[in-house]
Amino acid sequence: MKVHCDIRFTNSTQGAYLSGQQLTGHVQIKLTEAKKFNEITLRIVGYSNVQWSEKRGQGRQRRTVYYTAKRDHLSSMKVLVGAQQNGTPTELPAGEHIYEFACELPSHLPTSFEGTYGHCRYTAQVVLDRPWKFNITHKIGFTVVQPRDLNLQAPSIRLPSRMEDARVFCCGFWRTKPLFVKVTVPFTGYVPGQAIPLTIDLHNLSSRIIEGVNMKLLQEITYHAEYPASKTRRETHTIVKHIGDGVAPEAQKQYEQRLVVPTVIPTCGDQNLISVAYRLHMTVRVQGCGSDPVLEIPLIIGTIPLMFQQPATVAVPQATAVGVSSGQQAGFSFGNSSGNSLPSASGLVREQTLPPEYLPPPTYEEAMNAAAVVITDDTDTNAIGTKPYVPLYPSYNFNDIQWPPLPPMPVQPPLPPKQ
Repeated sequence: MKVHCDIRFTNSTQGAYLSGQQLTGHVQIKLTEAKKFNEITLRIVGYSNVQWSEKRGQGRQRRTVYYTAKRDHLSSMKVLVGAQQNGTPTELPAGEHIYEFACELPSHLPTSFEGTYGHCRYTAQVVLDRPWKFNITHKIGFTVVQPRDLNLQAPSIRLPSRMEDARVFCCGFWRTKPLFVKVTVPFTGYVPGQAIPLTIDLHNLSSRIIEGVNMKLLQEITYHAEYPASKTRRETHTIVKHIGDGVAPEAQKQYEQRLVVPTVIPTCGDQNLISVAYRLHMTVRVQGCGSDPVLEIPLIIGTIPLMFQQPATVAVPQATAVGVSSGQQAGFSFGNSSGNSLPSASGLVREQTLPPEYLPPPTYEEAMNAAAVVITDDTDTNAIGTKPYVPLYPSYNFNDIQWPPLPPMPVQPPLPPKQ
């Protein structure tokens, strides 16, 4: 190949960008001999796309229905080399040619994601338009992460969450004494790399053996199609699982279990075509006939952890946040590099969005069980140097970090047993 092309990003955070950040870099083109080009352009695009098919009807009326939707998030084009004033192609001499670029990423961009039935993808593509020949293209993918500061979410995620179940087991006219199950978490907002501390209480007054407690952290992905009709499709993945201890008949046991959140995409709302939610799912396995108690607790996975002792940076009303000097803050910055405030669903903003001073910045890693995808499409007629792409998400290292004490657990009376 007599043409070599490469795209380098110069200010990415280990290969990822936050929405609202400026994307900068350069395009490098190497020619072994002089070449003529009508135009050389750099195109930076971002979009969400979902697609799946379902069978409908019976017999001869059976058919396949395709559900699709597409939404554009970003579109930017820069001419690196243009034609001459008289319209004739421009000749580039042999050697290396460097072209710098910059692109402002809007603050509303959704997080990159690659799923079974859709994706949210951001790419940078160089198109070399050659006279009387096919175009040459080079494309790479990059990750965009929508910041989700847990300190700016609803205050309820700071409170302990508890799920209870009281169950009796019947066999004909015979009925056991109740089994009381209680699962508690100190709060419901976490980040990748952080451990979820679970407290499991088993008070077994029945004659049944409790074989164990299956604990899972589930990821639920919802795809929203818009054509030919509005329709959703869901898939659920188990990203963490553990089997806890059971308890003997007429016995009681309490123990703690920690589930570490792996590197995953943060929680995403319904504003985009693809939404992602998380929940704890616990199944108490009871020996013998009857249904097993199931308890679930919704969680939020963010990009910046909760702080129970507020540092210098505080959440302030949006009206008074304007004009706050970012130079007064100290620590690591994961917000906009320009110093703008990041909005939140609760109407509060955090200037420069800083994590605790004792916590190092996150690393950006591939999502658990993520597979590399090929990002070429119909626009890549003669692609050169295309690389597989895997999104990167922030993950923290909480080893040897002393967190402030957690808020106390409120004491509530147990539920009456279910019949």
